[in-house]
Amino acid sequence: MSFDPRNDLEWSLMKAATDPAHRPQFYKNLVQSDIFIIQHGARPPEGEGRVTLNEGKKIQIANIEIQGKRYIPFFSSLPRLQATITGEVAYLGMNAQEFLKLTMGSALILNPGSDYEKEITPDEAASIVDGSLWQPNEQYVAQKETRIVIGQPQNYPRELVEALTRFFKTKKQVKRAWVALFLNPVLDEKPHTLIAVHVSERFEEVISEAGIVARNVKIPDPPVDFLPITGHGGIEDYFVKDAKPSYVRRFLGLF
Repeated sequence: MSFDPRNDLEWSLMKAATDPAHRPQFYKNLVQSDIFIIQHGARPPEGEGRVTLNEGKKIQIANIEIQGKRYIPFFSSLPRLQATITGEVAYLGMNAQEFLKLTMGSALILNPGSDYEKEITPDEAASIVDGSLWQPNEQYVAQKETRIVIGQPQNYPRELVEALTRFFKTKKQVKRAWVALFLNPVLDEKPHTLIAVHVSERFEEVISEAGIVARNVKIPDPPVDFLPITGHGGIEDYFVKDAKPSYVRRFLGLF
């Protein structure tokens, strides 16, 4: 089945399928878009138009089975829905965010049967609805002076660096970024990857999206932490004074 993108959501879906750097934009386009669902047991409409679903109004949404698992299908455009059916059906278009709220707890699949389909798990849908998708898993603030171990990774996380480089190119406020292997013995038994980022503004926004990118690539030393470069010294001095940046805005693509 050919896939000719009809809107921003479908363009994002195509790009995100092969490039983790584009996945934050896919989620942004998803919640801003209207999607289409098939109504179960409803008569096909005689015409098209907009209606308001009053509070308490019940609708039945068709579901499908794929490899023994039940999903609620939804579609990124009306042509995408029409390409999957063989007869007349009743359908509804609605904002994707509202659809995710309406179907909380269900396994969902976007554009089943197309060249670009995507499963959305109940946990993933819940994180989109409550906003936790855009938040770090946790934040750590040192309460006392702590000795740490930091250096360059022996197994360089090239896939991660390349994906983050493509992502940082879309963020003008990102000036430089570094990669290191980091161990805080107070928190961890094994070292993990640390990405230091010099951002001129909106650090939390940039890092929340960078975290989505990082969760979608293979990393030799997981997990990935992010550190803002603020000019306050301490661990920052390792990057600013000693380490070569893995990303510099004025030299796009420098490793």
